[in-house]
Amino acid sequence: RCYILSNENGKIQLSLRQSRLNPKSKNKVEDVEITCINDVKKDQLVRGYVKSITPSGVFFGLSTSVLGRILFQNVSPYFVQKHSLYEKYLPEGKLLTAKVLGVNGKGKHVELSLLPEDTGMPSILPESLGLPKYGAEEEKREAGDREQGEELKMKTKRRRGNSESEQVWMSLCRTLVALHHLPLLQEAKPKKKKICPADENDSGIEVYYREEDDDDQEEEAAKKKSKIRKPSEVPRLQVSTGFTWDEDMNAMNIPMLNQKEESSESEEEEDPQSKLKKQTKKEKELEKQKKEKELCKLEAALMDPNRQPQSADDFDRLVLSSPNSSILWLQYMAFHLQATEIEKARAVAERALKTICFREEQEKLNVWVALLNLENMYGTEETLMKVFERAVQYNEPLKVFQHLCDIYANSEKYKQAEELYHTMLKRFRQEKSVWLKYASFLLKQGQIDATHRLLERALKALPTKEHVDVISRFAQLEFRFGDTEHAKALFESTLSSYPKRTDIWSIYMDIMIKHGSQKEVRDIFERVIHLSLAPKKMKFFFKRYLDYEKKFGTTESVLAVKRAALEYVETKSSLADT
Repeated sequence: RCYILSNENGKIQLSLRQSRLNPKSKNKVEDVEITCINDVKKDQLVRGYVKSITPSGVFFGLSTSVLGRILFQNVSPYFVQKHSLYEKYLPEGKLLTAKVLGVNGKGKHVELSLLPEDTGMPSILPESLGLPKYGAEEEKREAGDREQGEELKMKTKRRRGNSESEQVWMSLCRTLVALHHLPLLQEAKPKKKKICPADENDSGIEVYYREEDDDDQEEEAAKKKSKIRKPSEVPRLQVSTGFTWDEDMNAMNIPMLNQKEESSESEEEEDPQSKLKKQTKKEKELEKQKKEKELCKLEAALMDPNRQPQSADDFDRLVLSSPNSSILWLQYMAFHLQATEIEKARAVAERALKTICFREEQEKLNVWVALLNLENMYGTEETLMKVFERAVQYNEPLKVFQHLCDIYANSEKYKQAEELYHTMLKRFRQEKSVWLKYASFLLKQGQIDATHRLLERALKALPTKEHVDVISRFAQLEFRFGDTEHAKALFESTLSSYPKRTDIWSIYMDIMIKHGSQKEVRDIFERVIHLSLAPKKMKFFFKRYLDYEKKFGTTESVLAVKRAALEYVETKSSLADT
């Protein structure tokens, strides 16, 4: 059933809303129907479908007539450079919950948001992608601007200190020239600084760049003067170390010269140090990017469900996610055993027994059996017995005994297994499964006579109602591992005593079809179809006989079975008439 909304230009719009199909029903409507833009209110939570993704944002369909837009900054808190990533996580037609940020009734615009803090839903883009957040990008830029500003301030302070030392040096040279009546060797023109009204409150960055521009202009002017020198210019006086100064003047001169040399050296060393700093920053960024890529790869590998655990940490994560799974704990033990870390495997088993819930009895039993196997292979008889005694206390004793017998038999410790079976026959003599498991063990060892004696003991120990089933099970074991003739004799004696046990007849037929000849099988079928059984049971055996002849016999044998079935039906109908 559906509701027809409109039928225009050969296009039919349908609705499956229960509120339209059953208008009288009082069920609560989860998604209120939006027919026009007036139905949308600010701060309202609405559900809709993704229509398309364009460079201006994601277009979101609230109904057939109302379309909303979601800006990329409101899609996810993570900054995405390539918008093609949205197409992967926002396929067309995906149902999502959004919050209404604003409604423009005149322009019929609806602004929406998919951010988790607005909708209460998880983010569209998973955190495992390692994408940066919008706030984190701005903080990084601000921190970089602060560092750059501090570096520039330090450079301006150094330059100002150097200019002050140069001024002191020039004043000292002038005083010396005035004392000795010598022409000035080199006169440095003071820099014309552009003083802005807001120079005192300058940030330091602009001061650095203005001074650097002045230096560059002076260097260029000096180069031009050196290249093009007027002929009328008198060359300046070139003086070697020919002056003799007083002791006081020397004392003043030497530290000033040293200071000037140190300042020039510090200026020369600034550039390579700053370059090194820049290089280290780039290297740090590259290292961060590499680490983020490695983390993304690692997270993607960990999220892969088909990934096999490769380390102890991987197994720890798995057992934390599924603490009651004995398979994971056994794999964890096997991982340590492959590395011959026996003690660690024991510790994992003990940890599993403490972690698995007490209601999961079978899961705990699996771990106990694994621990018994471990002690049997790598431990001593004493450690094995200690684990066995603990396992008997915390589990059903019969199951623990049977598992230890199987462990002994699989590890070819037949003497210990036989001793344990004798203990079981004394402790669980009323349990049929114990006699059958011991019989199977003896037949696998070739002890046929001991199996016959065990059957006599079992018939004496078990109640009478279990005798027929026990004899048939012993006969089946004889067919598999022992004497087939003795097995046939057991079945024949049982069927002669209990001829109407159709279940024993069926088992006997199945075994003879596998292990006997066709003549023996046909003899059994002929005996069965002449028994006085219920019509339903006779129909079952006639059908089995017919199927067997169709598969292994001839057309004559098939017709013979059909004639026998027809004769049986006629005799039954005649008896019913009389």
